[in-house]
Amino acid sequence: MKVCPRTFLLPLAATLLFCHTTLAVSLRDQLALAEKDEDSHAQIELIRRILDKEAGDSGLREQLADLWLAVEDYDMAESVVREWTNAPESIRARVFATALFVRDQKKAEAVALLEGFLAGHPEDIEITRQLAGYLAGIGEDKKVVDLLSKAPGVDEDASLLVSRALARRKLQDFAGSLEDFSAANKVDPEDQSVVGNRPAFDRLRVALSGIDAAGAILASDPNDLSARLSRAYWYFTTGFASVLAVEDAESARQISPKSVAALVLFAEASNQAARLSVRDALDKLKVDVSKPLPALEVIDRLQRYDGRLAKNPKDVSALLARSRELGENAQQYPLAMRDAEAVLEIDPGSASARAAKISALVKLGRAEDAAAELRVLETAKPPREVLADSLGDLVEAAFGASQLDVALEYANRAIKAKPEARYYKQRAAILQRLERFTDAHADLSSAQQLEKEGSR
Repeated sequence: MKVCPRTFLLPLAATLLFCHTTLAVSLRDQLALAEKDEDSHAQIELIRRILDKEAGDSGLREQLADLWLAVEDYDMAESVVREWTNAPESIRARVFATALFVRDQKKAEAVALLEGFLAGHPEDIEITRQLAGYLAGIGEDKKVVDLLSKAPGVDEDASLLVSRALARRKLQDFAGSLEDFSAANKVDPEDQSVVGNRPAFDRLRVALSGIDAAGAILASDPNDLSARLSRAYWYFTTGFASVLAVEDAESARQISPKSVAALVLFAEASNQAARLSVRDALDKLKVDVSKPLPALEVIDRLQRYDGRLAKNPKDVSALLARSRELGENAQQYPLAMRDAEAVLEIDPGSASARAAKISALVKLGRAEDAAAELRVLETAKPPREVLADSLGDLVEAAFGASQLDVALEYANRAIKAKPEARYYKQRAAILQRLERFTDAHADLSSAQQLEKEGSR
């Protein structure tokens, strides 16, 4: 018989007992290390070895079942519970429901199993948490709210309060959602679900303020265009009220059929609501919904230009201003080009409109068309700053396409037209790519000098 080497002088019975104790302690020490390393498979093997000798350890059996679930071996998790003759009902319910919901995709049966357990054990907070997660996963947000409104202990559990807040947000009960999140934050501001969702609920709080303010105005005047656009914007930003945003944007378009602000909001909200594809928005409405929704101040400025153009569709200054706003701040280049072309129809010699069209074409990746428009612009002998600006746009296009010689030519011409710091910086970037480092350094120095002179 093999005995531990350092105990060969002890009586046989004492030796066997000592070796057995040493072995058990060793396995548990290894288990502690595996837990620290978060090594699930090592934990499983060590627990099984311990249970071979300590079959009555219920805590380890539960841990083993949970580990099998964690590694997504649902058959083994069920096997642990089935072989555990006196397993607690809560553990049976948790394991069998998980297998039904995840492995078998029998989600209704899993929900029914957990509901049945909770009917007799409403105080079980962990089964409540599991059921709430399953209900949320199948879109039963109203049932989530009902469950977490009557279950004991929810008001002291930050994670479950956040779950209820999220469900209420999906149901567009924004005030109730914010109340639940505030309660969760009071219970445990460091809870992972609270920390992770705080930015979104901060945004919701701001949005709700805007929704309520606009709603108060619309209650007395449903045709207030500014309030209608504002509420559509705030509904959109919640991420959970796109249908309401579409309704308000549609109403805004009825109030002002040619409003670009309403058009952009309508397209963006319709896309968020899965009613309008990116391609259809671009083809049918000239709106690029792949771009982010413009900021509210941009929407407000667009609305002001819309108002001027509603009174006078040939207001060239309003068309040019709206084109700049659409291109520079809204990133809606097709609409920006449409306004520029509208000005050119009124005044074919408008250098500003031609430059706006060039800028839009560059942003749309149509560099050759932009170069053709530049040639037309040059024949009109535009103001030097307008020409330099368009040349600068073409520098960006050529540089982005790695056409360095072309980009350098445009940069040289821009500097010749108007020697400003930004054109020197553009040329410096090109020269660096061409490994003309001395020349690049000289251009950067010139840019810095011009910036200093401009700040005086």
